[in-house]
Amino acid sequence: MTGPRSSLAGWWRTLVFTGLATVLGFIAAMAMFSAFMFYDDEGYVLISLRNYAAHGGLYREVYTQYGPFPFVLYHLLGECGLPFTHIAGRLVTLSAWIGAALACAAVVWQATRSFFTCLPVLAGAFVYLWIMISEPTHPGSLIALLVAVAAALGYRWIARGRRVAWAGLAGLVAGALVLTKINVGAFVVLAALAWIWLHHESPGPRRWAPALVAAAGILLPLALMRPMLAMGWVQSYALIFACAAVAAALASARQATPQASWRMLGWSVAGGLAVAAIVLVPVMLRGTSFREIIEGVLLNPLKQPAAFNLRYVWPVGSAALAIVSLLLCLAAIIMSRTADHAVAVAVAALRLIAAAGLACALLDFPNTSPDRMVFGYGVPWLWLFLWPLPGGQATARPALAWVGWLWLGQVLHAFPVAGSQIAWGTFLALPLAAIGAHEALHWLLGRHPAASRLSPRAIAWLGRGLLAALTLALAWRFSSLGNRYREGSDLNLPGAEIMRLPSESSALFRALAVNAAAHGDMLFSEPGMFSLNLWSGLPTPTLANTTHWFSLLNQPRQQAIIRALEAHPRACIIVQRDHMAFLTKRSFAPAGVLHDYIAEHFTPAFTLDDFDFCVRKGRRIEPLLLGELTLTADQPGGENTVLRLRLHSPHELAVARVELTAPQMRDSEPLVFGAQNARAELTPTDQEGTPTGPTQTVSWPFRFTGTATIAIHFDRFAQPRPYAGGLIRLRGPDQAEVALARLRQ
Repeated sequence: MTGPRSSLAGWWRTLVFTGLATVLGFIAAMAMFSAFMFYDDEGYVLISLRNYAAHGGLYREVYTQYGPFPFVLYHLLGECGLPFTHIAGRLVTLSAWIGAALACAAVVWQATRSFFTCLPVLAGAFVYLWIMISEPTHPGSLIALLVAVAAALGYRWIARGRRVAWAGLAGLVAGALVLTKINVGAFVVLAALAWIWLHHESPGPRRWAPALVAAAGILLPLALMRPMLAMGWVQSYALIFACAAVAAALASARQATPQASWRMLGWSVAGGLAVAAIVLVPVMLRGTSFREIIEGVLLNPLKQPAAFNLRYVWPVGSAALAIVSLLLCLAAIIMSRTADHAVAVAVAALRLIAAAGLACALLDFPNTSPDRMVFGYGVPWLWLFLWPLPGGQATARPALAWVGWLWLGQVLHAFPVAGSQIAWGTFLALPLAAIGAHEALHWLLGRHPAASRLSPRAIAWLGRGLLAALTLALAWRFSSLGNRYREGSDLNLPGAEIMRLPSESSALFRALAVNAAAHGDMLFSEPGMFSLNLWSGLPTPTLANTTHWFSLLNQPRQQAIIRALEAHPRACIIVQRDHMAFLTKRSFAPAGVLHDYIAEHFTPAFTLDDFDFCVRKGRRIEPLLLGELTLTADQPGGENTVLRLRLHSPHELAVARVELTAPQMRDSEPLVFGAQNARAELTPTDQEGTPTGPTQTVSWPFRFTGTATIAIHFDRFAQPRPYAGGLIRLRGPDQAEVALARLRQ
């Protein structure tokens, strides 16, 4: 009788889990295509991937701060038909996001066999990794997926005694990560070494393992952060990590069972070498020398902290809390000799408190980002989840220890840039907290006298109800991230057609890309914003492209860019003044020969939202997609103002009305021009603005193809005055949006 019932339960669980994952994935997709970060790491990575696929020469010609693994992977995907576009890159990132969330849930399922415990972990992982929408195509999403797979498969194989398979997996993942971002790969290597040492089959290495691993945990951050240890936030970082590592080493060593041998290192090395061969051979065959690989993978990343770093503001009391946590761990070790049960009760209770704190941080999304709370307060408490409770499953402890050490190593990912790296490096806190809380709750209920008087069925259903409610609450919170896709306008630029941004931003990027294509034959930007090259179809001066080129490109590479710009009189430069001010405020002010050349030889043709569209000095252009208001003498019908707008469309457009919305008054009614209150004139022009035909008064709706200047004559006293920088929306007879522009500032 149990067979059919078990089968029915399995189908029901599969249906619910699949449905939840599908809904969360759909929300994630909406969020993924409704954001664009102005610092544009996305464009930098995309154009580097495209250039490598087309030309080879990684590190020699194609600049990158990252290892060759993503380039080989995307090149393979490109050969399979995946284009190097924003849409394709975001789909790959979305897949990594979903895969990492599923892997987190898989870890929890293997450890607890509790379906209802898996659900909030799945939803929480989507919430926790929301930062994926800010970094499409960035190697960070690939790193998160690889780490999550290492956790899920590693847990499975260690728990089942397949330690050789685990060793090979650790080598494969570490090799891929070393060839993606060397520090992240090194952290996986060190986590694997710590696990092997603590679980060594020989008593000698196992006896010394806690002291040696703890010492390594103290020295590692000091060695990694040495160039910046004078900074206060870095000192706190090193202290907090060291306290966490020492406490974790002491907790892991308790009842650590013999599992590993040094021979396993051979399988790990073999896995790493296999990845290296698969990645490095094609890179070298496509024009990169071994010396250039060493420089690109190892030597240049060592200069990264000086080139750019992003400070993390530690929460009040975080360093003191790390010291308190370590002291509590030491006290627990001492007290466990005489009061083991009392210590276990305290550890179990603290686990539940820590897990509840994580749940609260998740539920506060999107008001706060949960990863920053975990990073600030949660790292020192890892030892609680590695501490063995009496009577627990001994076979599961080494597997959980692997996940814990993998997580602790990734905590260092946020150095020296504590941005999106915080979430990528700490998301394994979710399965660790869920597994630890699940074990603690069951342990307390099984040993507390009052629990014997409660109905086990009632307790089980109460727990399931709370976990289901938490899952629904997290999904509801997460849905707010996808709601943004319902607003704004499609970007409608090549390779980014379905990206939907706030209408002002879509109009801004359309104006920049369209004007670049119309008025230039080469495009560069300061800082590097290479999405504009992909959208406009214009080449960069060289293949050495990066966002902060003024600090990352040496003088010969900057001189090569200058020579390329000199050879193109129609070259255009886009300067993002707000980003420049951001860098200057943080002591990374742009400077150097290329920066000076741009300032000396280029001048803004127009400015829109802190973006200067610059052309060579002495050159004048007529911008497209930028409206301009002109006051005129009173005309019959009260006409005294003209809105002029230059448009370009390869297809025929029918315009029935023109709407102008003030950015300062988003909720107000737009200013509408149509047949009842405005007269329209149309002048065909070339892309430089020179008339190619006579000006004609046209009736609404009017139609045009190609490039034209549209003049809307109206009475400014009969309706509200338009605002500078306002949004201009052209609608067709069916009220659908046919064009988007901005009012000139």
